Amino acid sequence: MKKIPYLLYAALLIAVFTFSYNPSLSHASSSAIATGEATEDGRPVAWKNRDHWSTPDGWKVYPFYYEADSSSFGPGDSFTSRFNYVGATAEGESGKDPITEKQVPWAGANEQGLGLVQVHGHTLTSDFAADHGYPVSQDLDNGIAAGLMNHILLSRAEHVDEVEQILWETNDGGGFNNSFARNTSTIISVFDRWGNAAIFEIDGDSFTRDNIKEEYTQDEDGYYSASHEDSKGLLSAENNNSGDSPNASNPEDGEYSGYDWRTNFSKVDWAKSNGFPYFVDEETTDVVDNEVTAIDDIPNGVHDWNYSTSAVKRHTRAGIRMDDPHPINYEYFIQKEVGSHALPTEWYMESLSRSIGNLPADDKPLGWHLNRHVSTFGSVISGAKQGDPHEGKLTTMWIALGEPSVSMFVPVFPFAGDPPDVLDDMYLATDEKRQQVYEYDGVEACGYSCGRNNNSTADLEALAGKESDGEGYYGEGGIQNNIFKIEDWIFDEYESFMDELRNNNYSDDELEKELADWQKGIAEQARTHYEEGTVPQE
Repeated sequence: MKKIPYLLYAALLIAVFTFSYNPSLSHASSSAIATGEATEDGRPVAWKNRDHWSTPDGWKVYPFYYEADSSSFGPGDSFTSRFNYVGATAEGESGKDPITEKQVPWAGANEQGLGLVQVHGHTLTSDFAADHGYPVSQDLDNGIAAGLMNHILLSRAEHVDEVEQILWETNDGGGFNNSFARNTSTIISVFDRWGNAAIFEIDGDSFTRDNIKEEYTQDEDGYYSASHEDSKGLLSAENNNSGDSPNASNPEDGEYSGYDWRTNFSKVDWAKSNGFPYFVDEETTDVVDNEVTAIDDIPNGVHDWNYSTSAVKRHTRAGIRMDDPHPINYEYFIQKEVGSHALPTEWYMESLSRSIGNLPADDKPLGWHLNRHVSTFGSVISGAKQGDPHEGKLTTMWIALGEPSVSMFVPVFPFAGDPPDVLDDMYLATDEKRQQVYEYDGVEACGYSCGRNNNSTADLEALAGKESDGEGYYGEGGIQNNIFKIEDWIFDEYESFMDELRNNNYSDDELEKELADWQKGIAEQARTHYEEGTVPQE
């Protein structure tokens, strides 16, 4: 397995910024989080689809294991590196921090049960601030970038409040690389082993905290228009030197309940002392047949700032699916048979990771769907709740190592140590499936509609089967039929395994071995069936 040695390298500045570090290129990924009464068992679930097209090898994704080494990023680092974690990363520049050259996670969970998913926030970028007449707050040369921030939080925090504390400590750079602020324009959703969950929207020298404590519904016009207040609740009054933020209290451990979602813009109604608004929500874009037909100024519309049609459609579709009245668990985010309320059709399958709209359908471009032709992985992290045994050590990270529509989700446990070796190059197997759905000559990416991404139109018959054969819906035929059956087998095995572990008083050493052995066996069997197009025997 790829274990990343975290030796400190000399500072390295990269002249050409990649997607991961250039805000102007990353209006793409989607995420959601749910907990408490919004989930089937009260345990939090976080989801992310990552989109990437700006580096040739950024689609080569894999899980990596980080071992805590007590290192510090600077004098403002009050916790230092203390927790091991598993993260989803990529080959090449898109998986590396440009200054430290550390491998960085774009989603992950640590051994203490903290889960994190991240999307880029284009309304928080320096470009966005400058375009609208506000000063730049990011330290673009020396600051902690988004991927490194993910690493810092996963290696240091076990409670949602500690995530907040670390963000306070890095508003002024935290002593990292002589910086005066972070180099972040990012949105993270986090949960901890007590079932607490929050979304943080982060620019260079400030952030907001949106606690997950209610469910959001559509207004009379069908928009998810309610702005969220900054409910960050400071850990202590002395942390709030600027006086910019309310000092609201957070819910107690175990009292968090609800869901929320993000694409690439802030939803918290808060302004910095210089007037910069985190929540800017005035424009809505109409899309017909994948083409923009009208752009209007509508108060509390679905904000897009004309960057892409995907911001509108992906935000709306994520919201509609999160508003489904069925209790949510990890299967719901992957593929789960439920009565369909999120999409008003006769069909029955709900999924965020693989959503490409109503099916059956003819060939269709996937540019603005939750699963897109530029999606490189999906991750669903299932956590613990207050009172669970083993103190969050059963937290599970499900990963689809490739575009989720054609990839298989497999579970790994941060507490188990190294993920199975068979997942190191799983992206090669998923690319073989992907080539049955799209036409492209070269596997390397060279842009949103270039190289492996030159054709956004999926062959839905290859993906899900023929409508004339009574197929054509998610998982009914084609490539997905085999994938969904393998996953159903994994779900059953996983549930039985979790029941056993939750009812057994294993020592930590025994638990680690049980988890490591189980995930290795499941991953090896699942990949074999995936490649051969077979189904595990019951």
